[in-house]
Amino acid sequence: MSVRLKTCLRCLGQVPRRSITTTAGGSSSSSRGGSYWKYGAATIVVGGAVVLGGASKYYNQSSEDKKFNELKKSIGGATMHLHQSESGHATPHFDRAMEIVAGDIQKRKKDDPIPSEKYVYLMDQLGNIALTLERYDEAAQLYQATIDGLALNNIPRNSRKITELFLKMGQIYAIVSDYTQAELSFLHVIEVTTAELRKPGSPNRDVVHLNGLAFEGLGKIYVSMGQTENALHMYRYSIEFARSSLGQDDAHIPVLLSDMAFTYQKTGRLKEALAAATEAVELSSKNNPMVYQVILCNKATILSEMGELEEAGKLYDEALKIARKKSDWSTIQEVMQNLAILKKKRESPDLIHDIKQES
Repeated sequence: MSVRLKTCLRCLGQVPRRSITTTAGGSSSSSRGGSYWKYGAATIVVGGAVVLGGASKYYNQSSEDKKFNELKKSIGGATMHLHQSESGHATPHFDRAMEIVAGDIQKRKKDDPIPSEKYVYLMDQLGNIALTLERYDEAAQLYQATIDGLALNNIPRNSRKITELFLKMGQIYAIVSDYTQAELSFLHVIEVTTAELRKPGSPNRDVVHLNGLAFEGLGKIYVSMGQTENALHMYRYSIEFARSSLGQDDAHIPVLLSDMAFTYQKTGRLKEALAAATEAVELSSKNNPMVYQVILCNKATILSEMGELEEAGKLYDEALKIARKKSDWSTIQEVMQNLAILKKKRESPDLIHDIKQES
């Protein structure tokens, strides 16, 4: 089996489907009917008061400052323990933070006060902690509340921060197999970043990477949905776009090539899979050594499927050696499983003959 590369959050599509309960929101074309779109254009600041639908909302500064400080303290405690790989100790701090923001992540009521921008950004940080703890329901709620809160503070829909949040939302939806919402979120990111990249002047690398991650996300959900041709189209486009915008040495290109190789492999197009994986290995050794062992493992798996067991074994051994040096436990586990499969194949010469005949 191939190792799917972790790019922005974690490997997409590897967690069993779970339902997500979010507040209203999402892409402008989402069936959920987002509060971002409802409130975004109706928020007006007049002399320090926020007018929303004709009603003035004044900030209670002392009350929010107290809430802000409590939330910041809980986030700090959770972050400290996560940096020390103590997720169990981080969880109580996270739970306390969720109690503090409980009223802010529910559907807004007419008379609810408008949160300040600094408070809204803390909810984004808390969403990142939720992701690390694999608390996907809470992460989705927190990111949606951040989008809504930024809109209420007059942050435009096509701002970089809003776009990054939609990318995170797309990745969460992909993890829990809500592919329709994932697709809408990724398409929103592509729409905004493509429009920005069409402007005159040199392309912004951060925007290019956002664009590439959205296309990659689309590719992965199309693979999961069985739409392999759509997935391959996404990968080809994003690879060519990255090459033309950032050059052949961009670190994300070998990741995209490896994902494309995986897609070819799933459809039985092993020669094309091997060609993409070979290029990914060559580029990764120079441009992205952090994932080199993962891409080596992926190429070895393709060779194994083609019946080239000796070459596959050599690459598995090399990948295992590198993974152990880096303490990359997920890749170590993957390689060990694949070596066990390889051993069984070596013990079944008739099976290898049939495999080679098919490929």
